[in-house]
Amino acid sequence: MFSNHLFDNHLVKACLVAVFAIGLTACSSSDSGGSAMPDPTPEPDPAMACTDGGGEWNADTEMCTSAADLAAARAETQRVAITNAATMAQTAVAGVNDESTDSEVAAADAAVKAVKDAIAAADDLSEDDAAIVHAQGVLSAIEPQLAAAKTSRTAAMGAAAQATMKANAKTGKDLHAALGPPDVAVTPQNALSNAAVTLSAAGLAVDAAAGAGALTDTTGGATATDPVSVTLKAGASAGSLDGWAGTNYAHTDTDTKVVNQAVVYTNKGSADSMSFVEKYGDETAYTASTRTYDTGDGSAADAKVKAAAFPTAGLTTFTGAQDLPGTYDGAPGRYKCAATATCTAAFSDDGITLSDGWTFVHASGARVSTPDAHYLFYGWWVSKDKDGMPTAASAFTGRFGTDTNDSTDGLDPVDLTAATLTGSATYVGHAAGKFAMSNPLDGTGNGGHFTADAMLTANFGTIAETNDNGVTGTIDNFRLNDGSEDPGWSVELNNSSAWTNSGGITGPTSEATVWSINDNKAPASGAWSGMMYDEMPGNAPDGDGSNIPTTVTGTFYSEFSTIGRMVGAFGADKE
Repeated sequence: MFSNHLFDNHLVKACLVAVFAIGLTACSSSDSGGSAMPDPTPEPDPAMACTDGGGEWNADTEMCTSAADLAAARAETQRVAITNAATMAQTAVAGVNDESTDSEVAAADAAVKAVKDAIAAADDLSEDDAAIVHAQGVLSAIEPQLAAAKTSRTAAMGAAAQATMKANAKTGKDLHAALGPPDVAVTPQNALSNAAVTLSAAGLAVDAAAGAGALTDTTGGATATDPVSVTLKAGASAGSLDGWAGTNYAHTDTDTKVVNQAVVYTNKGSADSMSFVEKYGDETAYTASTRTYDTGDGSAADAKVKAAAFPTAGLTTFTGAQDLPGTYDGAPGRYKCAATATCTAAFSDDGITLSDGWTFVHASGARVSTPDAHYLFYGWWVSKDKDGMPTAASAFTGRFGTDTNDSTDGLDPVDLTAATLTGSATYVGHAAGKFAMSNPLDGTGNGGHFTADAMLTANFGTIAETNDNGVTGTIDNFRLNDGSEDPGWSVELNNSSAWTNSGGITGPTSEATVWSINDNKAPASGAWSGMMYDEMPGNAPDGDGSNIPTTVTGTFYSEFSTIGRMVGAFGADKE
């Protein structure tokens, strides 16, 4: 029995060897009764089975999403997309009205298209799916709604355009008249003579000439023809033109509702800092009655007085000795008043007024800021009636500061007739002014303000008909009203006829300017003049030892046939 067991083992081993050697699939033993071994069957791959069935296998979770489940998920996503698109389209179309912008109308069109695109992309939904049926109903309602809104908007825009055209035509007509002659005695007749202006710390004083329209002479009675001077107060910034800072000025008469507006551009420099003693001299005493520390620039000394203890309304009486921290003209120090003195402080729109008992003692080393007190300016002015229609306008130039012959203020007059002043120079800057277009033939027009580029060329020496000496210029690259419109305008400033030993430039007595629109030149017309300054006295700005002027300002008036008028002013610096 043992031997038979060994034999059986040897026989099995031999059979297995044979199986691996020759690929037999079965092996038998004489003692086993000759039965065959079972055939092994491989396990199926679940991932392959999933994808073969149209499903989606997740290797991380080893889970299969069936094709039916995938189709159901896609269908739900498509329903949500269709429903959301329909809701957004309803909102967008409902917002379209007569005041809608082009972008808002375009957004409504795009929202309607998005609904149609969502329906077209719904491959897993049937036509009778609730989401599609709902969306089709929405489209049926909002498409005619949008079409009607567009039609109404187009009509409203047309009416608005007509109203704007009509208003522009009236503005153009009124301003065209305002830019005309203020007085038949003025030669040449143009708006450069409409008003004289003075710029000071108090504001822009406009002394309008006879015939300037809406300004009223309250001192001359009903028959007065020369309106009184009106002071316009500084307001918000009007932007900057190459370093010339613009400021809006305005004044409204409370009785007549007449409005005066102006824009002034200045080349005012930065403020200087100096010691308190250097500016005001006396180290300790401030006497309210004598205003020892007033700068004399036209501003009230009271406005320089600041202290937390001083009133913000009415009159305050202080009892006992006073020693209060505060500032004068921005410099720190202390306001003192003896117990035996009368110590009051009164508030007004001009500032704080102190009684004579007060003194101000500045802190050691205190400094004050001193603004530039001498600079050039140019700009334009317009007067409007109570209905907002222009009745008079002008352009102007000038200098801020009282002494026109102060050789230390940086604004020296230049002797343009001196034999030693020779050579040439180019001046580049900007211009600003008022314009009016009024065509009585077709009833169109427009009016408003402009900014532009200015360039002038000066050939120094005696002006004579036999040479090219004098000044010529070009005003171009106009921007109207909001600065976005370029009308293709250009104004030539024809060669000056004379200049003076105080820097004055006299334009031609006739045919002084030529206004072109898109290279279409109008007949020569108008007038222009200017003034040259040396803002670097004692220096040679061009490095060759000459005294060639550094800055030029001026005004100009031009006409485009009978339909256009403009008046402007410019400021330009030597290149």
